Order: sequence, then structure tokens, then C-alpha cells
Amino acid sequence: MSSQPTPPLLARETLLALLNVVTEFAAAKPWADMFDSHVMGLTDPTTHEIRIGTVLGNAGEVFGLTLYRHTTGIRWLLRIMNDLHPDRENAIMMDCLKIEFLSQGEIPAGDLNLLTAVGFNPVGQGKVWPQFQSCQPGYVPWHINQAEAEELLADIPRMIKFCALFRRCPDLFEAHERVGIPYLPNPTPDRPLKIEDLDWQPLIVPPETINSFEIDPASLIKLRKLRRAKAAYEYGTGVMGCNVLDQGRFCYVRASLLIDHRQGSILSHHLYCAGEPFEQSAGGWLAKFLIERGELPKALFIADPSLLIVLGPFCEALGIDLKLLKELPLLAEAMASLDKFMATDKR
Repeated sequence: MSSQPTPPLLARETLLALLNVVTEFAAAKPWADMFDSHVMGLTDPTTHEIRIGTVLGNAGEVFGLTLYRHTTGIRWLLRIMNDLHPDRENAIMMDCLKIEFLSQGEIPAGDLNLLTAVGFNPVGQGKVWPQFQSCQPGYVPWHINQAEAEELLADIPRMIKFCALFRRCPDLFEAHERVGIPYLPNPTPDRPLKIEDLDWQPLIVPPETINSFEIDPASLIKLRKLRRAKAAYEYGTGVMGCNVLDQGRFCYVRASLLIDHRQGSILSHHLYCAGEPFEQSAGGWLAKFLIERGELPKALFIADPSLLIVLGPFCEALGIDLKLLKELPLLAEAMASLDKFMATDKR
């Protein structure tokens, strides 16, 4: 495993300002009134991007807040709100900024050192030490950078005002449950929020789309010159239970695996960052595998319906019979074996 990467640097004045607002947020204890299903929309004052805020802690376990961002993050939130619990494949697609309040014994040493270095001394006992996290699709949660700290500085004071309004008007969501979610005014007025300040709109994001793999012309020429075999291959991808260092932070690992359908032997495999675009990585590695092997199979079996879209035009162009099967036990066994090996590998 690679050594620990260096956290991004934050300007001292930014960190101090952020600690002031999160201390105010914690002191207000909004989780005493709000559930994580009470979501609010916030518009970035600079980019005008929408972020969706939720308060954590009503269940008495995890205290803090989450700000879902970008289409991927908001789509992930909608899955949770619709009780679609994410599997490993979907869990790694979380895209958000998160603050969780921990006890001093729970907070990682690096986070604790950062806070004590600027003289942070929390008020009260227990879960009062803030941990700031950045979640990015395909990557392990990591420290926030300067831009993300400034986004939190823009959003948290507005969330505090909204939480105060909710405390005064606890039936706020029930009165608008068929309308959508409340979007906070931008800019926020320099006074307590009023109900009429809110703009209720549906929470809608474009449906998730999967594109077909587009191979470069040079590789396509190479592939068309390969000899034709009578063999059938199985091909699939999957997220492994491990992570590696990539671009200054740890990423989850995705594997692409090609095996012989008849014998079950592994013909080729590759490990790469799960944050890479799925269409390009899944298709790109299949093309590379076939070129290295020097032959085109008669048929290619897959069990992931998304690969039918990704690889359909590619296989059609090469005359490969692409078949979607309900189960591929040999491929599943090979993936599980590789996953187990990667989880225990100490390199």
C-alpha cells in the first residue's frame, strides 16, 4: 500500500472562519428538530451551482451535515430518499461535502492536529470536534481543499438560518410536501429567514445515462486484422474491496477481467481507478485485452446489462456475438477470488 498522501492546504483565516461557523451550527443543535429527510437547496453565490443540504443527527448516532453536489451527488441522494440502498458499485459514487462531529478520541490524528494547530478549543464535551470530508465519485473520502472550504463557508450560515426558521415553523415541510424542496434565497437577507423567502421547487436531476464505447480508428484497424477464433470469452468489471493512491488521494479500485468461457482460466485483467469514466475504461481495456491476445472471440458473454450498451456497437463493428446472460458463475468466482486477494495483499 502506498504511503499516506499529503492533505490539501487551507488558508489559516479560512479554517478559522469555518471553525467559527461550524461551532455556531453545532451549538444550535438543528438535529433536535430536523431529520435527514428535510433537505434544502442552496445556490452557490459564485458559480450558481445547486447543492442540497441535509442535517444529520436526529437518530442520535451521527451528528453533522452533508451538502450533496453535482448531478452525481444529487442523484445519489435521491436513491437514498427512495429507499434504494446502494451496493458497493453505487456507494462509491457519493459526491458531497460532509461535516461530522466526533469525540476527541474518534477524530483521526491528522484532523485533530490540524484543529489544535490553529488553537481550536471546542465548547462542551463529547461529539464536538468537527471532521471535514470531501467525497468524490470513485475516491475514498478525503480532506477538503481551499475551494471546498469556501463552499462550506458560503452554505453553513445559510443552513443555520434555515434551521432556525424550521424550529419556528416545524410544519414547514408538511405544508409543501407535494411541491418540492425549499431553495434558500441568494443572496441571503441580513435578517432571520421568513417562509416567503423560500422558493419551493421539485428536486429533479437528469436520468443517468450510459454511453457506448468509442474506439479510436487506429485501434479499430488493429482489431480488424486479428485472427478469428471459435472461443467464447466472459468479460466483466467490478469494484474491489481495496484502495490505492491516485492523484494525491486514495481511490477505490475497479477491475476488468477477461476469462475463457469453457475453461474458466483468466486470460487478462487490469486494475484501475474506479473514478475513471465507466464507458471508456470498460471498453478501452477490452480492446487492449483483445489486441494483446491477438484474436477475436466468436462470442462475448456479459452479466452486467450496462455493458450491453457500452460494448454493443464495438462488438457489432468487429463481428463479435455479444450475449447478456443472467449469471456467469466462472466470472463471478474469478472476481471474488481477485477481490479477496486484493483485500489481503500487503504490498
